[in-house]
Amino acid sequence: MDIEETFNLAIRRMLRASGTHYVLHIALSSFGFIRGNPELLLFLQNTVKDLAQPMAGVVYPMRRGDQFVVLTGDHGSKVSEMADYISAAAFPERDPKSCEDHALVRVFLVPRDYTALRETANACMEVPAKPGEEAAGGQTIRPIEEDLDGLLNAWALNRLEVALAEIDLSPYLRAQTVYETDHQGHWTPLFEECFTSISDLRKDKFPKLTLQAEDRMFAELCRALDRRSVPEILRRHRAKPGHRHSLNVSLATCQAAPFERFVRESSDLERRSLILELNRSDLLHRPRDAVKMLTAMHEAGFGTALDGITLDLLPFINVHRLEVDYFKIALAPAQMSLLKDADCVASLKRLPRGKIILCRCEKESALPVGQAFGLTKFQGWVIDRLATGRSAT
Repeated sequence: MDIEETFNLAIRRMLRASGTHYVLHIALSSFGFIRGNPELLLFLQNTVKDLAQPMAGVVYPMRRGDQFVVLTGDHGSKVSEMADYISAAAFPERDPKSCEDHALVRVFLVPRDYTALRETANACMEVPAKPGEEAAGGQTIRPIEEDLDGLLNAWALNRLEVALAEIDLSPYLRAQTVYETDHQGHWTPLFEECFTSISDLRKDKFPKLTLQAEDRMFAELCRALDRRSVPEILRRHRAKPGHRHSLNVSLATCQAAPFERFVRESSDLERRSLILELNRSDLLHRPRDAVKMLTAMHEAGFGTALDGITLDLLPFINVHRLEVDYFKIALAPAQMSLLKDADCVASLKRLPRGKIILCRCEKESALPVGQAFGLTKFQGWVIDRLATGRSAT
């Protein structure tokens, strides 16, 4: 019986056991600079073994280079310290707050996280590529679209995170302008929103994978993309001093070392001309942390916005109490019918008119709807055509 089959049996035993267990997944294969350096890989694997031994931890090495460490619930207080030590060994120059973004160590609590652990373990137990199937640097030639089919789940996300480390995301960086109108046909650009086109990336790299924007796994995918794209977007922003941009961010992104370094090193002009758009998901999941982050960024000189607000959500959250510069309200065609809902309309009217941006405007009817509510700021493909004088064709 090989080590991976033994780990399979160990997972099943943990599920049946009356106590709890901590399982650490050390994703060494997810980083090209570790995979391509046998000495560093061996050093990190031995470091994990040395840390696990005093706690009677059992280490299960995977064929791809990853490791799983099983600890009993008695050692729960030591798990965070162990994860930090492993991250520090792999990333000695890291900011301690950024270890989450490295995604090197993931902790599962069994039985609570059994399903997620099972999916991660299955992904790690894939048969490694045969000799000749790998390109220089260890990148598998087989395209990821051959693997990814169906709904985005934990296994597929893990597969994507490994593949994204090798993909050049520059061709997928996009910008879309937010405009203000005087309702007399004059349009003034306010700022450019910079983002990664997930739809284009999916079409090219994993067309069979189904993505659902409201799903937690989709939010995790966005964070994985942030780790790659945010540093490049910030570099482009600094190359155009005074040009106003906006950037979609998450709490994890703001707490990561690259962004914190930008905050420390940027000029007042660079901060004043950058608007940070926090998605509503972070506000709903971690409200206190989200408000604290928005306040801190505002005090640092950044513009702030709450993104991802929909008309059906407005009646249930008091977003008008947030001190932000903009509220981005999605007015996709599917949301139009909600304008007949009295609660949705009342909640929309409660927001300051000058702070509202109607976004995802895909039909020309969005403009007169906004005008009826006294709104002047819009974003969307149809707005691009109206503001630049292009035809619908």
